[in-house]
Amino acid sequence: MSRRSRTTATAATAALVLGLAALGGLPASAAPPGEPVTVATGLNNPRQLSIGPGHTLYVAEAGSAAACEPIPGVDAAYALCGMTGSVTEVSRSGQRRVVTDLPALGFNGEVLGASDVQVRGTSIAVLIGGMAGAATARDGLADAFADFGTLQTGSLRSAPLTADDLALVADINAFEVASNPDGNDPPDSNAVGFAPLGAKHWAVTDAGGNTLLTAGDDGVSTVAVFPNGDLVPNPFGPGMIPPQAVPTDVAVGPDGAYYVSQLTGFPFPTGASTIWRVTSDGQVSAYATGLTMVTSLAWRDGVLYAVQLDDGSFFDGHVGSLREVTPGGSMHDAVVDGLSAPYGLAIRGTSAFVTVDSVSSGGGSVLQIDLR
Repeated sequence: MSRRSRTTATAATAALVLGLAALGGLPASAAPPGEPVTVATGLNNPRQLSIGPGHTLYVAEAGSAAACEPIPGVDAAYALCGMTGSVTEVSRSGQRRVVTDLPALGFNGEVLGASDVQVRGTSIAVLIGGMAGAATARDGLADAFADFGTLQTGSLRSAPLTADDLALVADINAFEVASNPDGNDPPDSNAVGFAPLGAKHWAVTDAGGNTLLTAGDDGVSTVAVFPNGDLVPNPFGPGMIPPQAVPTDVAVGPDGAYYVSQLTGFPFPTGASTIWRVTSDGQVSAYATGLTMVTSLAWRDGVLYAVQLDDGSFFDGHVGSLREVTPGGSMHDAVVDGLSAPYGLAIRGTSAFVTVDSVSSGGGSVLQIDLR
């Protein structure tokens, strides 16, 4: 059983406490234990987030769907949404965008773009999502969009930065087009989560390519390819279909292994998501099952926590939760449920930070949740 009571997040209980969002820096009286506190607002499709020096929070914003335009010669599901991606810094003094002008891509009405961020000292690393099934079309776009599907780094000494201030470390999209480890046709790449492994070296999840990769100055290589799920009924047609794996985030566990969350592909069956444990030599095993549409992971004192984008059907508007993962189990207690499209997770001390309304242009937020 969970060490804490189940809490439901509602508009009435989510207190707004702006300008105090240093991690662990909110006053103890800001909200009762377990009741979410809003620490950042006005975000454009916020995805993963991380904790940097000085207890400062960094949030990757995929971008805005306000001005998306079709891509000539490319499937109508895809659109270019300008240079609207960014990274927002949240500290005691408030929030500001420290990286701007990152490329954004529209796909079936949602936005892909800046997907994860890590800060060490004054060095910032930003993972920019790829072009999904249009990966091969990237080279035909204007130079401004060449950063789709890449890992970039820069120095916050010169913040605010633009895309021109960042340097290419690894090209995940190009690796997928050239190597296509899962063999699906056409090549599909959307790098959405990463974890630092050392100086200029990261583990990366490619949700489109169904892979766990390592990337850095020494290039990109495959650690593991994740299998499709069991056949399930097609809700919009006859027959059965196998959902693709769609790995979303990676966290290095206390044992040094990689732990990888899974969304699953269409039709996003309830309870079909697995958290995978992957050894450094690519051995894959199930750490936990029975989850639904998991997008982010974080460890605290040997306990793994996971965010579910949706606790039910992908098609019901995305009402999800923060879960405490039971190793080897298929039932996982909710820390907080009733969250609106939650996505990213970062933990420091007794506080969890979760991005919500992650599929909203301008309406995204970050919640602080007490784990005690």
